[in-house]
Amino acid sequence: MANTLHALDDFGSSLRAPGALAVTQICGAEGLLGESPVMQELFEQIQGVAAMRNNVLIVGEHGSGKELVARCLHDLSPRCGEPLLVVHCGSLAQELIEAELFGNERLGLVGNAAWSQVGAHPGYFERAGAGTLLLDEITHLSSAAQAKLLRVLESARIPRVGSDREVEIRCRVIASASRDPRDAVAAGRLRPDLLHRLSALSIVVPPLRERGDDVELMARYFLAVLNSEASTSKRLSADSLLCLHQHSWPGNVRELRNAVHRAFIAADAELDLRAAVDQPLALPVTGDEQVLRIPVGTRLADAERWMIIATLKKCGGNKTRAAALLGVSLKTLYNRLNAYRAQGLEVSDIDRELTEVVT
Repeated sequence: MANTLHALDDFGSSLRAPGALAVTQICGAEGLLGESPVMQELFEQIQGVAAMRNNVLIVGEHGSGKELVARCLHDLSPRCGEPLLVVHCGSLAQELIEAELFGNERLGLVGNAAWSQVGAHPGYFERAGAGTLLLDEITHLSSAAQAKLLRVLESARIPRVGSDREVEIRCRVIASASRDPRDAVAAGRLRPDLLHRLSALSIVVPPLRERGDDVELMARYFLAVLNSEASTSKRLSADSLLCLHQHSWPGNVRELRNAVHRAFIAADAELDLRAAVDQPLALPVTGDEQVLRIPVGTRLADAERWMIIATLKKCGGNKTRAAALLGVSLKTLYNRLNAYRAQGLEVSDIDRELTEVVT
């Protein structure tokens, strides 16, 4: 990544913000770039918060870069030599949440899926050691798990499931939420006392539409990385530059990155971002979204993803019921959702994800 950064000539100044060399170098290496006032303010917040020991709450829309902010906080902190573990709360099976987070004295993993009596299984809190633990989409934890998490944060000790023995924790906890957590409290999806415990220090990541010319900066960055990897010299067309500033980017940086990637694959010399942004999507035929109309020529992988998301919404997020309707095992459904997340697609918030697909 360092070599790639040195090779880029379109955003060198963003890595040399006066008085903030360390934070911009590290954030730049993570792909969190920007020259706009809101991003410079974000860098200053990261610099100030990183050295503190307090837990942190990061709030920002899907795809805005919350995990990148967490990684920058870790890399700039005294814990940088320790592990950084990321837990996607929305992808944890409800029946295994406590064992995954806090560990289990009697159960362990056999192979990749089955639990059996094989001895102590340390949870994420223990495995993070003296490093950092990111709890992504904290509002997706059950109320019972939130209550136990609150006790852990207050006591700095975790009780392993199936044991009376408590284990001291040393990691710093960073939590993230894609929507205003106060709304989640009002809706009963987040405990107010847990929010108070987590939000002693909070960082709001601005959406891409509020970052001004940074959208072009980011597009050139993603293109430069792709050119470096493929040993090519493709460039953005004039129409693409216009598209960058006209599109609202509801999926934020993740949507921009994926659009540049799609356009790069289709381009010979100049990228046409308009085609990548305006590609046909699956549209609902009925008002109650019981039927999807998928254009002829849609990739099978895209059609499958849209159908999975639509079915999850129909089932109110109930993965067991959705898997039954789709005719696949629950394990297969979880594997698909985890694969989408690994590709940079956020699927834990079903309502928002389907909205982005069909609009």
